[in-house]
Amino acid sequence: MISIIICSINTSLLADVKKNILDTIGAEYEIIAIDNLQANRGICSVYNQGVEKAKYPILCFLHEDIQIKTNNWGIRVTEVFKDDKIGLLGIAGSTYRSATPSGWFPPSEFEKTTWRLNINQGSKYKDKVEQHEYYNPKREKLSKVSCIDGVWFCTTKKIAQTIKFDEHLLKGFHGYDIDFSLAVGKKYDILVSYEILLSHASDGNFNHQWLKEIIKVQDKYDEILPIDYEGYSKMAIKKLEYSSLKRYLNEVIKNEKFMVKDVKQILKVKYLQDRLSLFNYLKFSYKLTKLKRTL
Repeated sequence: MISIIICSINTSLLADVKKNILDTIGAEYEIIAIDNLQANRGICSVYNQGVEKAKYPILCFLHEDIQIKTNNWGIRVTEVFKDDKIGLLGIAGSTYRSATPSGWFPPSEFEKTTWRLNINQGSKYKDKVEQHEYYNPKREKLSKVSCIDGVWFCTTKKIAQTIKFDEHLLKGFHGYDIDFSLAVGKKYDILVSYEILLSHASDGNFNHQWLKEIIKVQDKYDEILPIDYEGYSKMAIKKLEYSSLKRYLNEVIKNEKFMVKDVKQILKVKYLQDRLSLFNYLKFSYKLTKLKRTL
Protein backbone atom coordinates (compact mmCIF):
# COMPACT_ATOMS: atom_id res chain seq x y z
CA MET A 1 0.00 0.00 0.00
CA ILE A 2 1.68 3.15 -1.30
CA SER A 3 0.84 6.85 -1.17
CA ILE A 4 2.29 8.65 -4.19
CA ILE A 5 3.02 12.33 -3.66
CA ILE A 6 3.45 14.68 -6.61
CA CYS A 7 4.21 18.40 -6.70
CA SER A 8 2.30 19.31 -9.86
CA ILE A 9 2.57 22.28 -12.20
CA ASN A 10 1.33 20.71 -15.45
CA THR A 11 -2.11 19.11 -15.77
CA SER A 12 -1.23 17.26 -18.97
CA LEU A 13 1.91 15.66 -17.50
CA LEU A 14 0.00 14.83 -14.34
CA ALA A 15 -2.72 13.03 -16.32
CA ASP A 16 -0.06 11.03 -18.19
CA VAL A 17 1.80 9.95 -15.08
CA LYS A 18 -1.43 9.02 -13.30
CA LYS A 19 -2.32 6.70 -16.17
CA ASN A 20 1.21 5.31 -16.16
CA ILE A 21 1.04 4.57 -12.43
CA LEU A 22 -2.34 2.86 -12.81
CA ASP A 23 -0.92 0.63 -15.56
CA THR A 24 2.33 -0.34 -13.82
CA ILE A 25 2.23 -0.18 -10.02
CA GLY A 26 0.56 -3.53 -9.33
CA ALA A 27 -0.27 -2.63 -5.72
CA GLU A 28 -2.90 -0.74 -3.76
CA TYR A 29 -2.16 2.97 -3.92
CA GLU A 30 -3.41 6.53 -3.75
CA ILE A 31 -2.14 9.62 -5.56
CA ILE A 32 -1.77 12.88 -3.68
CA ALA A 33 -1.18 15.49 -6.38
CA ILE A 34 -0.72 18.97 -4.96
CA ASP A 35 -1.26 21.77 -7.49
CA ASN A 36 1.64 24.16 -7.10
CA LEU A 37 1.39 26.15 -10.32
CA GLN A 38 -0.09 29.30 -8.83
CA ALA A 39 1.12 28.99 -5.24
CA ASN A 40 4.73 28.28 -6.29
CA ARG A 41 5.61 26.97 -2.84
CA GLY A 42 8.93 25.32 -2.15
CA ILE A 43 8.94 21.60 -2.82
CA CYS A 44 9.82 20.80 0.81
CA SER A 45 6.64 22.53 1.97
CA VAL A 46 4.56 20.70 -0.65
CA TYR A 47 6.07 17.33 0.22
CA ASN A 48 5.48 17.82 3.95
CA GLN A 49 1.83 18.57 3.19
CA GLY A 50 1.64 15.41 1.14
CA VAL A 51 3.11 13.35 3.96
CA GLU A 52 0.41 14.53 6.34
CA LYS A 53 -2.33 13.71 3.83
CA ALA A 54 -1.00 10.22 3.09
CA LYS A 55 -2.98 7.24 4.40
CA TYR A 56 -0.60 4.43 3.50
CA PRO A 57 2.63 3.39 5.30
CA ILE A 58 4.94 3.64 2.25
CA LEU A 59 5.41 6.95 0.45
CA CYS A 60 6.65 7.50 -3.08
CA PHE A 61 7.71 10.95 -4.28
CA LEU A 62 8.12 11.47 -8.00
CA HIS A 63 8.37 14.12 -10.70
CA GLU A 64 5.35 14.32 -12.97
CA ASP A 65 7.46 14.24 -16.15
CA ILE A 66 8.49 10.59 -15.77
CA GLN A 67 7.13 7.36 -17.18
CA ILE A 68 7.73 4.16 -15.21
CA LYS A 69 8.62 1.18 -17.41
CA THR A 70 8.59 -1.62 -14.82
CA ASN A 71 5.41 -3.57 -14.17
CA ASN A 72 4.43 -4.34 -10.56
CA TRP A 73 7.03 -1.93 -9.23
CA GLY A 74 4.86 -1.25 -6.19
CA ILE A 75 5.27 -4.87 -5.07
CA ARG A 76 9.06 -4.54 -5.30
CA VAL A 77 9.03 -1.35 -3.25
CA THR A 78 6.87 -2.97 -0.59
CA GLU A 79 9.28 -5.92 -0.34
CA VAL A 80 12.25 -3.58 0.19
CA PHE A 81 10.62 -1.79 3.10
CA LYS A 82 9.93 -4.99 5.00
CA ASP A 83 13.48 -4.43 6.30
CA ASP A 84 13.16 -1.70 8.93
CA LYS A 85 16.84 -0.76 8.54
CA ILE A 86 16.05 0.73 5.13
CA GLY A 87 14.96 4.35 5.15
CA LEU A 88 15.14 5.50 1.54
CA LEU A 89 14.99 3.90 -1.89
CA GLY A 90 15.82 5.56 -5.22
CA ILE A 91 16.84 4.75 -8.77
CA ALA A 92 19.88 7.05 -8.91
CA GLY A 93 22.47 7.65 -6.22
CA SER A 94 26.12 7.81 -5.31
CA THR A 95 28.30 5.81 -2.94
CA TYR A 96 30.27 8.98 -2.15
CA ARG A 97 28.95 12.35 -0.96
CA SER A 98 31.56 15.05 -1.03
CA ALA A 99 32.29 17.52 1.75
CA THR A 100 32.34 20.21 -0.92
CA PRO A 101 29.37 21.25 -3.07
CA SER A 102 28.03 18.86 -5.68
CA GLY A 103 24.78 17.24 -6.72
CA TRP A 104 23.96 13.65 -5.83
CA PHE A 105 27.20 12.56 -7.48
CA PRO A 106 30.73 13.97 -7.62
CA PRO A 107 31.64 15.69 -10.89
CA SER A 108 31.99 13.44 -13.91
CA GLU A 109 35.58 14.64 -14.30
CA PHE A 110 36.28 12.09 -11.56
CA GLU A 111 34.71 9.37 -13.73
CA LYS A 112 31.54 7.53 -12.69
CA THR A 113 32.85 5.01 -10.19
CA THR A 114 30.48 6.22 -7.44
CA TRP A 115 27.37 6.19 -9.61
CA ARG A 116 24.57 3.70 -8.95
CA LEU A 117 21.94 4.28 -11.57
CA ASN A 118 19.17 2.77 -13.69
CA ILE A 119 17.23 5.26 -15.81
CA ASN A 120 16.28 6.13 -19.38
CA GLN A 121 17.54 9.69 -19.70
CA GLY A 122 16.28 12.12 -22.32
CA SER A 123 16.01 15.87 -22.80
CA LYS A 124 13.15 18.37 -22.85
CA TYR A 125 14.87 20.98 -24.97
CA LYS A 126 17.66 19.29 -26.92
CA ASP A 127 17.42 17.02 -29.94
CA LYS A 128 18.79 14.11 -27.97
CA VAL A 129 18.06 10.40 -28.25
CA GLU A 130 16.94 8.84 -24.97
CA GLN A 131 19.71 6.71 -23.47
CA HIS A 132 19.59 3.92 -20.93
CA GLU A 133 22.07 4.89 -18.21
CA TYR A 134 22.99 1.91 -16.07
CA TYR A 135 25.81 1.83 -13.53
CA ASN A 136 25.92 -1.26 -11.35
CA PRO A 137 29.59 -2.26 -11.00
CA LYS A 138 28.94 -4.93 -8.36
CA ARG A 139 25.96 -6.45 -10.19
CA GLU A 140 23.63 -5.98 -7.26
CA LYS A 141 19.86 -5.79 -7.01
CA LEU A 142 20.21 -3.07 -4.41
CA SER A 143 23.22 -0.84 -3.72
CA LYS A 144 23.89 1.11 -0.54
CA VAL A 145 24.49 4.78 -1.31
CA SER A 146 25.08 8.06 0.50
CA CYS A 147 22.32 10.01 -1.25
CA ILE A 148 19.76 9.70 -4.03
CA ASP A 149 18.34 11.87 -6.79
CA GLY A 150 14.87 13.32 -6.27
CA VAL A 151 13.33 12.24 -9.59
CA TRP A 152 11.78 9.18 -7.89
CA PHE A 153 12.25 7.92 -4.35
CA CYS A 154 10.38 6.08 -1.61
CA THR A 155 10.42 6.12 2.17
CA THR A 156 7.95 5.31 4.95
CA LYS A 157 5.37 7.62 6.43
CA LYS A 158 6.84 7.00 9.88
CA ILE A 159 10.25 8.24 8.74
CA ALA A 160 8.89 11.23 6.79
CA GLN A 161 6.83 12.36 9.76
CA THR A 162 9.90 12.24 11.99
CA ILE A 163 12.56 13.44 9.54
CA LYS A 164 10.68 16.14 7.68
CA PHE A 165 11.71 17.92 4.51
CA ASP A 166 13.47 21.07 5.70
CA GLU A 167 11.12 23.75 4.41
CA HIS A 168 12.66 26.32 6.76
CA LEU A 169 16.10 25.95 5.19
CA LEU A 170 15.14 25.26 1.55
CA LYS A 171 12.45 27.50 0.09
CA GLY A 172 12.72 26.53 -3.57
CA PHE A 173 13.12 23.38 -5.65
CA HIS A 174 16.79 22.52 -5.21
CA GLY A 175 18.82 20.56 -2.68
CA TYR A 176 15.84 18.88 -1.03
CA ASP A 177 16.83 15.38 -2.18
CA ILE A 178 20.42 15.72 -0.91
CA ASP A 179 19.22 17.24 2.36
CA PHE A 180 16.62 14.51 2.95
CA SER A 181 19.09 11.78 2.02
CA LEU A 182 21.72 12.99 4.46
CA ALA A 183 19.15 13.37 7.24
CA VAL A 184 17.66 9.89 6.72
CA GLY A 185 21.11 8.37 6.25
CA LYS A 186 22.08 9.23 9.82
CA LYS A 187 19.72 6.50 11.07
CA TYR A 188 18.84 4.27 8.12
CA ASP A 189 20.31 2.69 5.01
CA ILE A 190 19.77 4.40 1.66
CA LEU A 191 19.50 2.12 -1.37
CA VAL A 192 19.33 2.29 -5.15
CA SER A 193 17.23 -0.34 -6.90
CA TYR A 194 18.12 -1.68 -10.37
CA GLU A 195 14.80 -3.52 -10.66
CA ILE A 196 12.78 -0.36 -11.31
CA LEU A 197 13.25 1.52 -14.57
CA LEU A 198 11.76 4.85 -15.59
CA SER A 199 12.17 7.40 -18.36
CA HIS A 200 12.88 11.02 -17.55
CA ALA A 201 13.21 13.90 -20.01
CA SER A 202 15.34 16.27 -17.99
CA ASP A 203 18.01 18.93 -18.49
CA GLY A 204 19.85 19.39 -15.22
CA ASN A 205 21.94 22.51 -14.74
CA PHE A 206 23.80 24.35 -12.02
CA ASN A 207 21.75 27.55 -12.08
CA HIS A 208 22.24 30.31 -9.54
CA GLN A 209 19.41 29.01 -7.33
CA TRP A 210 20.97 25.55 -7.11
CA LEU A 211 24.40 27.07 -6.42
CA LYS A 212 22.98 29.01 -3.48
CA GLU A 213 20.80 26.25 -2.03
CA ILE A 214 23.51 23.60 -2.04
CA ILE A 215 25.68 25.86 0.13
CA LYS A 216 22.99 25.68 2.81
CA VAL A 217 22.93 21.89 2.64
CA GLN A 218 26.73 21.68 2.84
CA ASP A 219 26.84 23.91 5.91
CA LYS A 220 24.10 21.90 7.62
CA TYR A 221 25.93 18.58 7.24
CA ASP A 222 29.54 19.72 7.37
CA GLU A 223 30.31 17.59 10.44
CA ILE A 224 29.31 14.26 8.84
CA LEU A 225 30.77 14.82 5.36
CA PRO A 226 32.29 13.29 3.36
CA ILE A 227 30.43 9.99 3.33
CA ASP A 228 32.36 7.24 1.56
CA TYR A 229 30.95 3.79 0.79
CA GLU A 230 33.40 3.33 -2.07
CA GLY A 231 36.48 2.87 0.13
CA TYR A 232 38.68 5.55 -1.41
CA SER A 233 42.23 6.22 -0.30
CA LYS A 234 43.03 9.53 1.39
CA MET A 235 44.74 10.71 -1.79
CA ALA A 236 41.73 9.81 -3.95
CA ILE A 237 39.39 11.63 -1.57
CA LYS A 238 41.60 14.71 -1.65
CA LYS A 239 41.55 14.75 -5.46
CA LEU A 240 37.80 14.13 -5.60
CA GLU A 241 37.06 16.90 -3.11
CA TYR A 242 39.21 19.37 -5.00
CA SER A 243 37.56 18.39 -8.27
CA SER A 244 34.09 18.94 -6.75
CA LEU A 245 35.02 22.30 -5.27
CA LYS A 246 36.75 23.50 -8.42
CA ARG A 247 33.72 22.66 -10.53
CA TYR A 248 31.37 24.39 -8.09
CA LEU A 249 33.44 27.56 -7.99
CA ASN A 250 33.81 27.65 -11.77
CA GLU A 251 30.01 27.36 -12.12
CA VAL A 252 29.68 30.33 -9.74
CA ILE A 253 32.17 32.37 -11.73
CA LYS A 254 30.43 31.83 -15.07
CA ASN A 255 26.88 32.22 -13.76
CA GLU A 256 25.60 35.61 -14.84
CA LYS A 257 22.79 35.73 -12.28
CA PHE A 258 25.05 35.27 -9.30
CA MET A 259 25.17 38.37 -7.12
CA VAL A 260 27.94 40.01 -5.13
CA LYS A 261 26.23 39.24 -1.83
CA ASP A 262 26.15 35.53 -2.74
CA VAL A 263 29.85 35.60 -3.57
CA LYS A 264 30.65 37.18 -0.23
CA GLN A 265 28.70 34.43 1.53
CA ILE A 266 30.63 31.73 -0.31
CA LEU A 267 34.00 33.24 0.58
CA LYS A 268 33.11 33.00 4.28
CA VAL A 269 32.28 29.29 4.16
CA LYS A 270 34.65 27.41 6.44
CA TYR A 271 35.04 24.26 4.34
CA LEU A 272 36.12 26.37 1.38
CA GLN A 273 39.05 27.75 3.33
CA ASP A 274 39.85 24.41 4.96
CA ARG A 275 39.95 22.34 1.79
CA LEU A 276 41.76 24.63 -0.61
CA SER A 277 45.44 25.47 -0.49
CA LEU A 278 46.11 29.10 0.36
CA PHE A 279 47.15 29.78 -3.23
CA ASN A 280 43.98 28.29 -4.73
CA TYR A 281 41.76 29.96 -2.14
CA LEU A 282 43.26 33.35 -2.96
CA LYS A 283 43.01 32.63 -6.70
CA PHE A 284 39.30 31.80 -6.52
CA SER A 285 38.67 34.67 -4.12
CA TYR A 286 40.21 37.05 -6.64
CA LYS A 287 38.10 35.66 -9.49
CA LEU A 288 34.91 35.82 -7.45
CA THR A 289 35.44 39.36 -6.17
CA LYS A 290 36.21 40.56 -9.72
CA LEU A 291 32.68 39.67 -10.75
CA LYS A 292 30.53 42.70 -11.43
CA ARG A 293 27.04 41.79 -10.34
CA THR A 294 24.05 43.85 -9.27
CA LEU A 295 23.19 43.70 -5.57
